[in-house]
Amino acid sequence: MTLRQSLLAWGALVLTILIWGSYLVSTRAAMTQNLGAFDVGFLRSFPAAVAMLPFILKRGLKPKGASWIDVAIIGGLGGTLFTILLASGFRFAPAVDGGLFTPSMLPVFVAIITICFFGSSYRALQFLGIALVLIGALAVGGYEAISNAQSGAWRGHLLFLTASCCWATYTVRFNWAALDPVDGAILLLGWSAIAFAICLLVFGTTLTSLSAPILTVQLFQGFMAGFVANFTYLYAIRALGSAIAAAAAALVPTVGAIGGWIFLDEPITTAKWIGIGIVAVGVALASGALLRKTAKP
Repeated sequence: MTLRQSLLAWGALVLTILIWGSYLVSTRAAMTQNLGAFDVGFLRSFPAAVAMLPFILKRGLKPKGASWIDVAIIGGLGGTLFTILLASGFRFAPAVDGGLFTPSMLPVFVAIITICFFGSSYRALQFLGIALVLIGALAVGGYEAISNAQSGAWRGHLLFLTASCCWATYTVRFNWAALDPVDGAILLLGWSAIAFAICLLVFGTTLTSLSAPILTVQLFQGFMAGFVANFTYLYAIRALGSAIAAAAAALVPTVGAIGGWIFLDEPITTAKWIGIGIVAVGVALASGALLRKTAKP
């Protein structure tokens, strides 16, 4: 990889992290406005799918080289079920928790899936990093469950963890399938937009209750998170490998925590800041940034 390609890949990853951090905040805000998970999913997928329409018309909803398994895993798990689980989790827990239990746990689930199905080898420092990510996230969750059980935040934590597992599955599948970022985005956005549109037709919607400014903000965030961030993330996976892309995503909690504090007035406890710090150290190790050579599973 040339220096220019490396800078582009890491730049894409940084932009992805910033967009995802704001995505956590805006999704939490949407759920506090009594929107349903299907409404949030539609807001996240439809604007991006419209932006993808020229590519969809050219390549089809099932691009050449993509299998129906790719459709099910990338579009079903990664695009649809992930959003439903994440949005539902925000009914019980704040933005900082969503960051700690969804993107932070991503490298853990990616490692488990990769090792179980592909036998890819991780270096010792990467295993240490993954362990720190796990400790940081679960320590916060355990403390929350014991000290504030009546809030029901643990329900959100379980939903976030399941969402992270779906995210990891689609990450590894995309990397293994050798699809280009455009094909991956078509599968992710096209099929999830169809799924959520059907859900709204069947179960109804509360989108009409939103004011025009709030609806505009949510649609814009859907475009950024669904269209822009998916391209940058898929590009980063292709250039850097799923292990690095997934590990770097664990930096999202810091962005989400600060955004939730500034825009939603959600307090960040000392325990959560400690958890974020442990996770950040784990990210540096798990991503292979401290190693001369990092395997690309």
